[in-house]
Amino acid sequence: MKKIGKFAFLSLKIAALLILTLFCLTETATVKDAVYEAVIRCLNTIIPSLYGMMVISALLTKSGITGKIPKAVSSFGKAVFGMDKNVFPIFLFSLFAGYPTGAKMLCSQYENNLISKKNAEIFSGLCFGAGPAFIYGCISSHIYGNENAGLIILISTVSANFILAIAVSFFIKTASDSQYCGINSLTLNSNILCDSVSSGGRSMASICTMILAFSVLTAFLRETGAISAIAHILCSFASFSDSTAEAVICAALDVTSCEMLPCGDYTLLPIICGLVSFGGVCILLQISALTSGKLSLLPLIILRTAAAFLSGLICHFISPYFLADTVISAAAINISPCRSSTPVPSLILIFMTFIVFYESDKLKTCSKQRKINTKFLLFH
Repeated sequence: MKKIGKFAFLSLKIAALLILTLFCLTETATVKDAVYEAVIRCLNTIIPSLYGMMVISALLTKSGITGKIPKAVSSFGKAVFGMDKNVFPIFLFSLFAGYPTGAKMLCSQYENNLISKKNAEIFSGLCFGAGPAFIYGCISSHIYGNENAGLIILISTVSANFILAIAVSFFIKTASDSQYCGINSLTLNSNILCDSVSSGGRSMASICTMILAFSVLTAFLRETGAISAIAHILCSFASFSDSTAEAVICAALDVTSCEMLPCGDYTLLPIICGLVSFGGVCILLQISALTSGKLSLLPLIILRTAAAFLSGLICHFISPYFLADTVISAAAINISPCRSSTPVPSLILIFMTFIVFYESDKLKTCSKQRKINTKFLLFH
């Protein structure tokens, strides 16, 4: 029976792949438009929002700075959140650094034998945040045209993470400082900087390619009517229009699609907070790609689902205090999307990253060659 189930599931996956392939071959215009929109989204929003943080996160991990926080701060993190000195700085940094950075840093800590695999998997569901750059640049300024909405989203998502971290601390055991004794020396030099820039570039490439692939999948689901069918079911539970329900589903698949939501509707703010806190299926797949499958996604999915409901609830209670002076008038709404007027800066950034790749590989080759020459001279 178990073999039959596995065979049926494999057959289902193969059938889905064949159908998707047929869709890409026959609906070329739809696929082209979906990929084009995703490319523009990456150039105008994703790369400017995340690239710097991805480089900094790699630099913090490779240099060993995350393990050198003051003892008082480390003791506070362990007592309140159950996080040792190798995790608490990552938790604080990831709240404002962008979605994949926390999981990427935790995976690096696990690979360096500084934390256990189980703890890395659990904490990956807590070290997770959209970051102010994404919240203000992609959501609040585009949908609402003011900073109050962005502040509400930021407070709601960060507060949900803090509450979940405290709750999880009662059920998780942290290892003693001597149990995981990987290399955690403090080193900061040009080689680490180059490696961090290269690592950040590779991470951004992985993120952007995943967004491009997911845009095709979303277009496929939209064209086949799957999203419309789910939206119709959603409308029966909430007072949404069909177009709004479809936009919510697309945002649940890829949170960068939040810009499709109707502008100026503050009743959707708790739902947007939940979507931002969850991150979307695309973000989960990005994290899986960045960690190379070394960490299980199940704890991450469970914790982010809980965080979505919690952040939506927090938003519901705090919104009246932040929006008390906000006049919601359709005639007065002045939406000013925060977009780059040209993708040239992002293209230049990509070009410079490739230069760093090349120079970094060349420096490593030269270093190896010098070592070989030195050994040759010593023996002769």
